[in-house]
Amino acid sequence: MDWIYSIFIATIFFIGGQLCLRKSFELNNTVLHTFILFTMTIGIMSFPFLFKDGDGLQKKQNYIYPILAGIFFYAGNYFWLNTINTKQSLGLIRIAMAGFETMLLFISSYLFFADKITLLQFIGSLFILTGIAIATYN
Repeated sequence: MDWIYSIFIATIFFIGGQLCLRKSFELNNTVLHTFILFTMTIGIMSFPFLFKDGDGLQKKQNYIYPILAGIFFYAGNYFWLNTINTKQSLGLIRIAMAGFETMLLFISSYLFFADKITLLQFIGSLFILTGIAIATYN
């Protein structure tokens, strides 16, 4: 599957998830209650994949980076839920998060993986980040 289609499908699912999280807070659920149910559901949904096609977890696989990624996403999700709980506009939350994430990913992927960015990509990103700054400015 082309990466563009994959990210559009992922975005649709993420939007549905964010709407459900916001609705949870509108119904006065606490951040901790919502966070526990949210992360527990991800774990439960992952369980069947351990047995998919007999692959599962194998001794030859490297476990450290997926585990570290899980820890980072787990902590990030907690703070993200705290932000959604403020009942600020979901669009503005996502814009601010995406802008900050874009800048950090460009820098860190260059430092860790020597990723290159073309001049047109850089200029396009600056336009996007400028739009984000305008949209989130109060």
